[in-house]
Parts: sequence; structure tokens; C-alpha cells
Amino acid sequence: MNDVDLRQSIDSGKLKPATSYTSTSLHEGVKLRLGESGPLSELPPTTLPQMFREACEKYPEHPALTWETPGAGDQGWTTLSYKDYQKQVEQVALLLIDAGLEERSSLGVLAFNCPEWFFAEFGALRAGGVVAGIYPSNSAEAVRHVLDTSEATVCVVDDAQQMAKLRAIKERLPRLKTVIQLHGPFESFVNQENGYYSWQKLLEKVYPISLKEELLRRESRICANECAMLIFTSGTVGLPKAVMLSHDSIVFDTKAIDLTMRNIELGNERMVSYLPLSHIAAQIFDIFLAMQHGGCVTFADKDALKGTLVKTFLKAKPTRMFGVPRVFEKFQERLVAAEAKAKPYSRLILAKARQIVAQHQMSSILGEKHSIYSTSKYWLASRVIRPIRQMLGLDSCKSFLTGGAPVSDEMKNFFLGLDMPLGECYGMSETGGGITLNVEITNLFSSGRPICGLEVEIQEPDANGHGEICMRGRSNFMGYLGQPDKTAEAIKEDGWLHSGDLGYLDEHGNVVISGRLKELIITAGGENIPPVHIEELIKKELPCVSNVILIGDHRKYLTVLISLKTKSDSKTGIPLDALREETIEWLNELELHQTRLSELLGISADLQLPNDAAALTAALAIKAEPKLLEAIEAGIKRANKNAISNAQKVQKFALIPHEFSLATGELGPTLKIRRNIVHAKYAQVIERLYK
Repeated sequence: MNDVDLRQSIDSGKLKPATSYTSTSLHEGVKLRLGESGPLSELPPTTLPQMFREACEKYPEHPALTWETPGAGDQGWTTLSYKDYQKQVEQVALLLIDAGLEERSSLGVLAFNCPEWFFAEFGALRAGGVVAGIYPSNSAEAVRHVLDTSEATVCVVDDAQQMAKLRAIKERLPRLKTVIQLHGPFESFVNQENGYYSWQKLLEKVYPISLKEELLRRESRICANECAMLIFTSGTVGLPKAVMLSHDSIVFDTKAIDLTMRNIELGNERMVSYLPLSHIAAQIFDIFLAMQHGGCVTFADKDALKGTLVKTFLKAKPTRMFGVPRVFEKFQERLVAAEAKAKPYSRLILAKARQIVAQHQMSSILGEKHSIYSTSKYWLASRVIRPIRQMLGLDSCKSFLTGGAPVSDEMKNFFLGLDMPLGECYGMSETGGGITLNVEITNLFSSGRPICGLEVEIQEPDANGHGEICMRGRSNFMGYLGQPDKTAEAIKEDGWLHSGDLGYLDEHGNVVISGRLKELIITAGGENIPPVHIEELIKKELPCVSNVILIGDHRKYLTVLISLKTKSDSKTGIPLDALREETIEWLNELELHQTRLSELLGISADLQLPNDAAALTAALAIKAEPKLLEAIEAGIKRANKNAISNAQKVQKFALIPHEFSLATGELGPTLKIRRNIVHAKYAQVIERLYK
């Protein structure tokens, strides 16, 4: 086959013969639901390298990637155009083939977000490989599980710390040929021992023309219905499953989200990459949507979620933002703390301006017409609010999307008052990313309508229309790698993917999520209770509370574990003893003047976190201020008034000695609460509540 034939074969978007819509092998293709997708029914099967090449050829001189390079570039920042992005990816594709990446095997990437992540991803895809991202926080054994399951032949790691994990496990990974370290400093064995190399050394190699010909041959063999990416689920039970996503699934989801979005300026969109690229949300928003729009991605540094994200926002001026609720909560904490230090008059003006802006936003959401008077009030109030958005670097941002965990009403209302309405979205790794995209917000309780081309229905609804949310569409995953039984449980022969989420569709067709089937609490009386709704009711009544965990599975009544809002260490993320400003303000209203959690609960100021044993000892020793206990009990009683039934009323509570965090293990890599971990950690405290 000559070069012309190869190029035509690469551009054809061909399909591998397939007899099923599911597969659990990296070597098989799947049937695609072509012609069943509404506005996208005519979209031809497309590979990710094909999509990448089209974007680079459409926007060759536009900026694609920007990252900090102290002492180099333009004032310490380097920007790469789409044309140079394409060249860099080709060099990396040759590098990976030379390093031993086999077709239909995986490239493991164990690194924080950086341009090399993007180069490695598209380089592996062009070379006929599969991309398997690994959370940087994973232990060496968890890394081994990902590399073994994904059939990895090459792994790219961030630094010496991550290289040490690979050094410890490589002997038990017979298929893994090469480990490549991106950033120094380097241990002495790197570039000396076979199989361990630095990125820069391999990048500087001159590769023969025969390797370029091999790359073209490999690319010509890629099929749109083959696996392109593995997303490892952050499940709470057992080892993570590998979600297989085809080239076509990711392309389709990207195009569907693109059609659903509003006010896109092709070639002028800006995003910041900071959420883990081993998660599907970051893959879709940072890599594929940015590419679809000819946008520029700026990389945050490793401490983004510990406080440096605003610095990157100020540089990038993003036009779109996606963040998990914890990110917006951090912004809220920062703003509340700054406001607490302002003069009383300034605080009064700001509070009034926020109220006017929130009222205007809410009336817009409800579809009400604005009078000249209300519009004028909003215009003036928004001028008071604007410096806050400028301080965050978000004054150019046109949409604020959030998902991955429940968002409290209090947080939504807070950001409404800042002219930053949060569009709550819903997605899963198993659907290739997005399910809903809340860009036309009609209320503050739903996750928006399904994206273009995706069917959503509620299966086995109860009398109120609540049931399991199920999806069918071209973006649905292929299967769980090597797990046919788990695949058959998740996606049925009729094509419906069972999410395990509970919810309903409102009168506008919006998806409203009420909980997880697996998280359902079934009381001793047989009543099914979704915990999130009750937890949010309590948090709404008690602004001092950070975390609420509902307990009651197979119990006679419901109880909760409660943590109060405290500050956290900006470097380690470990919760501190110092209370947050909003907690102190709330306590002052009770005529309590403590500023530290230890003073309030009568426990040690140093819990030596992360130390589960010390935390449990402290929890069992808590002797809280009586006024605090009375106020929390009163808040729970107020929340109980909104309970659907007597069985859903909380009877008792216990305080725990610190907030949940990634560092102390109660939050997973995507910042979701790991309920089973909390239950195990505080089992003795829970048992006390039922004696």
C-alpha cells in the first residue's frame, strides 16, 4: 500500500467487523448505533486521530496549549499552535513505537495534567494504542492493577516519586517494556538501565523513515469502533473496573455536547486543565471539546486544588469552566473569608448587590420578563459584583458547569448572587462523558436535559415517577475490559445502560437525580431512603456543617454523622483545627466564641492526621459545648419537617473530629464521599447511636 492509499485508509473512518454492541476485549470492535441519533444521525464513524488532524488543519495558527515555563517563553509562559501541536504528537507517536508500544496494547499515563499528557495521548492513539490514565494519588499496587488490567506495554510517569512506584512493581508486569519519566530530577538508573528513560532523551532521538512508514501503516489499521481509551472507575467496592470507550463513542459525545452548548466562538474559547485527566470529564472538556472549538488550553500547576488555581485563571481568562462542587466550595470559602475582613459598610453594599443579582438571575431562570427598573437595578448591582469575578480570573467566563457530586442549594444561591449560575451536569464514564448539560437552566434542582442524540428514560418508576435512570445511545461504552458478567449487568441486550442512579424527569424533560441505588438505605421497616436528599436538608439548616452522612441501613431509625467546617492545609489538604469564618459567625450568634474545633469539642488540637485510630479516639472522646449540641439538634428538627415520611426523619446525631478530605481518605480521587470508608472508620461511633 503506497502513501496515498495509506492516507485514504486513515481518513476513511472504517469499521472492524462486529456482531455485538458490547465487547470486553481490546482486540474486538462493536456495532455502532448509526442513524439513531437525531441531529447527529448522519455523523460518520470517526477515529480520534482523524478528529485531531482535522482540528489541527482547520486552526493551524491558533494557540492550542499554554503552560508555565519559568525563565523561558513569553514572560515565563510557552504557547503552542495547533500546527506545532500536530508536529509534536507525531514525534511522540514515533517515540512510543520505538519504546515498544504495541498495537491494541495500552499506554499508561501516571502524571498530573501537562502538555506531555496530551502529546502522549494522541501519540498513542495514532500508533494504534489505547490510553489508560492513572490517578497520581494511586498506591503502587493500584498502579499495578491498572497497568496489568489494561495490558500496558509502555508507561509515562510524572516525576521521581511516580517512577519509584513503577520501579517497585515492574518485575510483576511482564508485558510492560518501558517506563518514561517526564520531569526531573532523575535517579541514576534512568537512561542507564534498559526500560527506564527520560522523556527528553527519547524526544531528541532522530527516528528513521521506516518508523514513520510503520506509524502510517498502524494508523491506517485503526477502526472507529475499536477501544481508544480506558477509564478506571473510582468504585468504592473491589478493584476499579476498566470502562472501554471506542473512538466513535468519544467523538460522538464531544459532538453532542458541542451541539448542546451555547455561544461558542470557534477559535476563541479558552479552558484551564486542572481536574484529573484519568477522569472522563477532564478528557472531554480539556482535550476533545477544546480541540473541537479550536480553543486554547492552559495548564494549572500541581497545587491547583490546594489554592493556586486562581493564579492560572488570572493568566488564562477562561471562557468555559467545569469543576466538581468541591472546587466551587473552595472559591466560596475564599470569598466568605475575604468578605469577613471587609468594613461593615462594604459588607452591607455587597450583600445587597448579591441579593439583587440573585433575584435577577432567578427570574431569568423562571422565564419572567424584566422591567426597566429591575434591569437597571441589576445593571448597577452587577457592577459591584464584577470585581469579585475579576479577582477569580473568571470575568470572561460564559458558562460555569459542575457535576460529579451533589451541589447544595446554598452553594447554587451563593454563586447566583455573583452572576455565576452553576449549571449542574450529569455524566458517567460508561456513557463516554456527558448525559445532560445544563446550559439552559430552568430551575435550581435538576441536571438539565439530555444531550443531543442520547435517549434517557426512567425504568420501573414508582407512583411519583421516580426510578432508575437509564441511557441508550451511540456514546455508550463497549464494556468492562475482561469482565463480561459485569458488562451484562450494566448494559442490556436492548441497548439500555443502567446507571444505578435514582431520579425522575420533570415537566421540562430535565433529569433530576435523587440518589444511588447502591447508596439506598433500607431501614429495618423495609423503607427505601435515598441519603443525599436528607443530608442536603440538614446542611441547608446548618451553615456551620461541612459533611453529613446518613446512617440507617437495616436499622430501626436514622442517624447522622456530622463534621463542622474548618480550614485545611493549603499544601497537604489535611483538615486543620482552625474554624472557617462562616462557622465562627454562626457560633457567635449562639454566644459561643471559640475559633478552634478542639476548643468546641473538647478534644486534642493535634489529631496527627491522617491517623484513623487517633481520629476515632477523638470522636469517642468528644464533649461538645451544650449550646452547640442544642443548635444542631434544632437544625435537624427543622430539616425533619421537610421529610417525606416519619421513617425519613433523623433521630440522633454524632459529631466527628474533622472534615472529610482526600488526604484523610473519606473523599476519592474525584472528591466523592467514600461512604463505606466513613462507615468503617467510625463504626464504634455509629454503634453508640443505636444503644
